[in-house]
Amino acid sequence: MIHRKPFLAFECAVLFLGIPGLLIYFQFQEGIRFFETLFGLFLFTLLLGYLDPSVQFRFKGSWRRALPMLPRILLRALLSGVLLLAAVRLIWPDQFLFLLRERPRLWVAIMILYPLLSVVPQEYLFRVYFMQRYRPLFGDGRKMIAVNALIFGWAHAFMLNPIAPVLSVIAGWFFAETWHRSRSLRAVWLEHAIYGQIVFTVGLGTFFYNASAQSLQGAMP
Repeated sequence: MIHRKPFLAFECAVLFLGIPGLLIYFQFQEGIRFFETLFGLFLFTLLLGYLDPSVQFRFKGSWRRALPMLPRILLRALLSGVLLLAAVRLIWPDQFLFLLRERPRLWVAIMILYPLLSVVPQEYLFRVYFMQRYRPLFGDGRKMIAVNALIFGWAHAFMLNPIAPVLSVIAGWFFAETWHRSRSLRAVWLEHAIYGQIVFTVGLGTFFYNASAQSLQGAMP
C-alpha cells in the first residue's frame, strides 16, 4: 500500500472533500441517496483499510478500552443534551420534542436503526480509517483532532443548513478526542449513537432529516 504523502493527500481530498462536495451539488439538483453513498464509501475504505497494515480495526478488547471513557462520554452527553433541549425550547419551540410528540413510531425506528445503519459506517470512516490512514499527513494529536472535526462538519454540509455542519464540527471534536484517548471503535460508536439520539429526540432532527430519517419515513404508516 502506497504511503507517500502526495498520494494520501490526493486520496483524502477525493474521499473526504470531493465526495461531500458532490453531495451538495446533487442535493441542489434533485436530492441524493445518502445511505447508498455512505455504504459505498464504507465498503471501499474497508478494502483500503484491509490492504493497509496501519489501519487496525481494534475490535479485540475494544470494550475494555471503552469502559474508562464512559464517565467522560456520559457526563459530556448529559450536559450537551440539557443545552440542546433548552436551545430548541427557546429558539425552535415548534420543533421541541417533535418526533416524540408527532411521530413516535418513526422516533422509535430512528432510536434503534440510526446507531446501526448510520453510526457504524460513519465511525469507521471518520475515526478508525481517517485517523489512522492519514496520520502521516496530520499527525496523531490536536492537529488531527481539529482536521477530523472540520472534515466531519464538511461531510454534513449537504444538509443545506448551517446547524448540521456546526453541530457536527463540535460533535466531531468530541468523537475524535475519544478515539485519540481510547483507540476504541465501540467508544466512539456509543458516543455518536447517544448524540444522534439526543438530536432527534429534542427536535433538531429536521436539520439532519435528509440523511437519517427520510428513508425510514417511507416505511412508517
